[in-house]
Amino acid sequence: NEIVQWMPVNGSFGEEGADGLWRNRPSAQDVLNAMSTGCDTKPELVLHAILESGCNPAGGRMDSLMLLNSTLLEQCAVIGVEPIVFPDDETKKVSQEDNNAVKALIRSVNDALDAVRNANGSAKLLVVTPDRPCYDGAFSTTEIQQLPVLKEVIVRDGANGSFTNNLKIPSATLRTNDKSPINPTGAGNAYSAAFVACRGTGSTVEEAASLATAVGAVVCEYEHLPPWTWEVLDRIADGVFEVSKQLHLGCCRDRYDAKVGVSNK
Repeated sequence: NEIVQWMPVNGSFGEEGADGLWRNRPSAQDVLNAMSTGCDTKPELVLHAILESGCNPAGGRMDSLMLLNSTLLEQCAVIGVEPIVFPDDETKKVSQEDNNAVKALIRSVNDALDAVRNANGSAKLLVVTPDRPCYDGAFSTTEIQQLPVLKEVIVRDGANGSFTNNLKIPSATLRTNDKSPINPTGAGNAYSAAFVACRGTGSTVEEAASLATAVGAVVCEYEHLPPWTWEVLDRIADGVFEVSKQLHLGCCRDRYDAKVGVSNK
């Protein structure tokens, strides 16, 4: 219930701004305390984190500390990481220094999760959701692809949709006057969180990507975050059916046809 107001200090992220905001907040203990409230049994947590991941990140990489805590990881079935790095304005590429920092961060989270997995024999899944420049620079290498717990990398590619392995997920049609985003800020974050949440609750990659794409599209249709009303949820459902149909997902087809008044008989 904490309300934080911050702004860049002299055009940079200083202690009074984001650099101070992202220092181990929330901590692993904060999350554990929240989980213990009103819980009779230990839940299998799905935990998603947006992490500053470059070579000199705001917060000094302390925002990733909770993902290295073995007590917290023991209760996590799925960990999602959205690494944040910024490409060069001209080349549109991420620097080699930042690429190396991203790889080091993902290896450290993977190793911590793998150690917990080996200690108690529990199943663990690490899902990483980079954007396209981050993926091109840090995730197309064999050393990252062969990490033991990192099983899924879903790449956010803006208006082009997203992709993972051999699966290309199309973007959803925006319901704006010119079919362009009103404000795309936060759409990638929303996509990543929705994808990880769906994977952690039993959805297939295709199902998770369909819903995540719809959530990201709806965020683009508002100046600020959308109100989570039944109308907005119904709009998300429309987006899910649109993307699912293009991916030929039979599990959604009947519901999609019923929604638009088409009979499959």
